[in-house]
Amino acid sequence: MVKVWGLSITVYRFPMVLLGVLSPLYLTAAMLKARWSNWRLVLVLAALALSPGMINTSRWAVESNLFPSLLTMVMATLLWWVTTKRARYFYLTNLLLVLGAYTYANNWLFLATFILGFWLIAWRRHLIGVRQLGVGCLIDLALAWPLALFLWVNYVSHHQLHVLGLTITRLAASRGASQFVVGHGHGLGAVIKNLGQTVVVLFSGYDGYLKNGLPGFGILTPVMLVLVVVGALLVFKQKPRTDFDALMLMMLGANLPTGLLISPNNTHLNALTVPALYFAGMALAKLLRVNWRVAGLAVIVVLFGAWGATYLGPAHTALAAGKNETPLELQTLLTRATFKQEAVKSGGGEFIHYYRYGRYHFSAQLPKSLPAHAVLIVRRSASLQSAKQAGYHLVKAGRYYQYLEG
Repeated sequence: MVKVWGLSITVYRFPMVLLGVLSPLYLTAAMLKARWSNWRLVLVLAALALSPGMINTSRWAVESNLFPSLLTMVMATLLWWVTTKRARYFYLTNLLLVLGAYTYANNWLFLATFILGFWLIAWRRHLIGVRQLGVGCLIDLALAWPLALFLWVNYVSHHQLHVLGLTITRLAASRGASQFVVGHGHGLGAVIKNLGQTVVVLFSGYDGYLKNGLPGFGILTPVMLVLVVVGALLVFKQKPRTDFDALMLMMLGANLPTGLLISPNNTHLNALTVPALYFAGMALAKLLRVNWRVAGLAVIVVLFGAWGATYLGPAHTALAAGKNETPLELQTLLTRATFKQEAVKSGGGEFIHYYRYGRYHFSAQLPKSLPAHAVLIVRRSASLQSAKQAGYHLVKAGRYYQYLEG
């Protein structure tokens, strides 16, 4: 879309908005085709559509946030497939999964695990034959070869390629390795610790960034997390288990490698959102009495209302005040300090080191000693005593930041 219509905020956000709208509608059509009970349809849809995690990711446009909506479409296509037994839905599932690989490299562990598990379940349950499996493999290979070349360029050859009109980019630096908790002398202990941290992030809902999830809500509220466990256990114990439930259990379990090996935050865990919310909805749908299901639906609505009030109230105020985010005021001050002109002189990989960029240094505290002719940009809440003692004077005081020169 950027290639066709050019780079703008509207074009960049459009895929996120489009998938965010179409995915629940597509899922609803699949549920109706499968003749789900009214309560199952309503509760699973409510769990997904009123989820803070699903809405939060659709509010800011970045390629990794496309993944939950794509996975919702995968879930819907799987349901179409097991309902109709038509091979085209098997092929479409493979296509959507490989497209998901282009949204976020941290989800590659999930995708590799789920695709293999998806094929195995389909084979063992006689949902596909050799020909369909072969075509599925060809679809995956046809779509994934640029990713394979990307790995080759960045980890083997270290030379940029141009193939069939595509530029296979050589990155100046990669933060991919920094997301893995193993390596560099860290082993099983780091994996166990990371699993504990993943649980903490899920229950606290906060990973340090308000744009990713609000404290107490996150991608799954604590109440919904409990329902996820209950729903997954109920479906696992169910005999006989439907083809669709077997695939959704596989989708949930495929998140385990990510939880063990990749440092947790709400974005890294976004592959968990869709299968988890399905099982939370199923836990409520399996309640025996109708009034209990009504109460469950009411809980989902109340949680959504509490999140919405927080998101539009205190959280919005914090975001506008520059908490965790960079407001326009800071951008203006950085431009005033000729940041852009100077920074281009820095090395290609320096952007990955967040404490410095070219001649510019980022610090949580004002330094004890300051170089001559430096420029300081500090938050309004920071003390300027040491800067003034060093001979700096205030040039401009904005709403959130202060600009000082020596």
